[in-house]
Amino acid sequence: MTEHTFFNVITLPEGDDTPALEAWAAVGNWMENQAGFLGSTLYRNRQNPKMLINKGRFDSEAAFVASVGNPEFQALSQKLTDLGVERVAGLYDTVRDFGTGGN
Repeated sequence: MTEHTFFNVITLPEGDDTPALEAWAAVGNWMENQAGFLGSTLYRNRQNPKMLINKGRFDSEAAFVASVGNPEFQALSQKLTDLGVERVAGLYDTVRDFGTGGN
């Protein structure tokens, strides 16, 4: 099965991270119940703790589009925007693997 990988580069606002991370958790909890969602991992940059990267996996592009187009997702996403969370997101295709025997 081909996975469809979504990356989201996130910049948290200055100050307490708690409200933004709680809002992010609400998005993740909602996503867990969406058809075609295979999981996600949130990474924090060690040198800049206000920067995070979320890697999400979907079984199809259609599943991704349906999830992010859902009005419930849009409302949860708006909460992040209202908190000042900046995001740059999109689906990505693998160009090349290293360290896995691929050429």
